[in-house]
Amino acid sequence: MRWLAALLAIAALAIGLAILARSVSGYVQIVSPPLRIETSLTLFVVGAVAAFVGFYALLRVASRIAALPREVRAHRARQQVERARAKQDAALVALLEGRYGRVLELSEQALAAPRSGGLAALVGARAAIDVRDYRSAEKMLGRADARVPSLAVPRMMLEAELALERGQPGLALDRLDELRREAGSHTAAQRLALRALGAAGRPEAIPAVVDQLVKRKVYDAEQGAMLKASAYADVLAALAGDESAFREAWERLPDADRAHPKVALAAARALRGAGRDREAADALERSLELHWEPALLLAYAECRPGDPAPQLEAAERWLAAHSQDATLLHALGRLCEQARLWGKAQTYYEASLALDDHWRTRVMLGSMLARLGRPAEANPQLAAALDLALAELGEPRR
Repeated sequence: MRWLAALLAIAALAIGLAILARSVSGYVQIVSPPLRIETSLTLFVVGAVAAFVGFYALLRVASRIAALPREVRAHRARQQVERARAKQDAALVALLEGRYGRVLELSEQALAAPRSGGLAALVGARAAIDVRDYRSAEKMLGRADARVPSLAVPRMMLEAELALERGQPGLALDRLDELRREAGSHTAAQRLALRALGAAGRPEAIPAVVDQLVKRKVYDAEQGAMLKASAYADVLAALAGDESAFREAWERLPDADRAHPKVALAAARALRGAGRDREAADALERSLELHWEPALLLAYAECRPGDPAPQLEAAERWLAAHSQDATLLHALGRLCEQARLWGKAQTYYEASLALDDHWRTRVMLGSMLARLGRPAEANPQLAAALDLALAELGEPRR
């Protein structure tokens, strides 16, 4: 319907102009001696309009011809960008597929294309790090197009990971500090910082990072507690030779962290090394009240305070709730042996063996019997301990 309306409008306009032209009687005269041109006003108007349209069309054609080189250059630039982007997208897909060799190939092709962006260099660096091609990764991260401000955060993350993989955790932490100043801290950077702090031997800084990762739901509370306990244990182990620093670090820990089995074991080892067995036993005892762990029991039995009676009393109280625990019975045997309660110690050792025939208990029983001058009873225990230990190692007895 639109074309019909337009046709009718054009026809009406033509009819109107024809009627108007017939009613106009004027004329136009152009004199340029010795020439004189005379024409009707209608023909002059039509000619003037036609000349204007023709001149306008000529200008448009000339403008179009003049713009052709620029448009061709723009078209070629668009094609180059599209080709580079297609290679870059293919490299990203290959990275997600885990085809790292293909990623490197496509990244290099994308970078070779004119007007490529620095993102392809970062994708290639990511793949190079994963295949331990550190030289290629360093080369791609050093490109000028990869160092633009818009790519600063991913570039610094990759630089930090590259440094960590090359055994340079200090440099990795420097890059992460720079990243934090530049764009704040985010989850991936904190996870990388956790690895770098562990590799750099800086366990004292790990708990604060773990707390942040727990808040961001990367780790649950139990996992966070385990990571922090490992860090605290490393700190205490490193301070074992410095009594004042150790005491300060130990007293600064919250009670819940001090009671964690890993922390309590590390503290007990350090305290026993300093000759403070009573404090070591107290630390293990508090941990055992909350965490019933065989390793804690064995370490508890190894403590040698001046008077073993308090330890023995505590262990016998635990026996009411853990009468079928072979490790507790083993520990009781050792505590009785320290108190020179030989008969009681033998009874506990034998009760432990009845529940778990372990070479460790047979060694303790055989050694005690040998010290008591009862070799006929000691030798079978020690021989059985050797068989059990070899069986545990998977080796036949010679």
